[in-house]
Amino acid sequence: MSVREANENNYDEMVKEGFVIVDLYGENCNPCKMFSKVIDELSYDVDFVNVVKVNTTHNRDIAVRNNVAAVPTILFMKDGKVLERHLGFMSLDQVKEKIGQYLY
Repeated sequence: MSVREANENNYDEMVKEGFVIVDLYGENCNPCKMFSKVIDELSYDVDFVNVVKVNTTHNRDIAVRNNVAAVPTILFMKDGKVLERHLGFMSLDQVKEKIGQYLY
């Protein structure tokens, strides 16, 4: 699994092809920090899913474009289109269930 940090310059390119999980997070957000650990665990189990992390503190334009009112906001995207959005923390099992829902 590839976990990459996106910014204003590369976000559109990172989400335009394939299935991507987008983690829109804030620097001082405890649920965001907990979800980051879930992403780390996920990288051991699922090596074919790309994750794009967006720091909304530094990339407000991306947050506004994606209608982020609170963090963490997690987007499940395919070929640049949002399939589903989730507000708040997700467990490892919940994320795996969503991956299965969209990829299998």
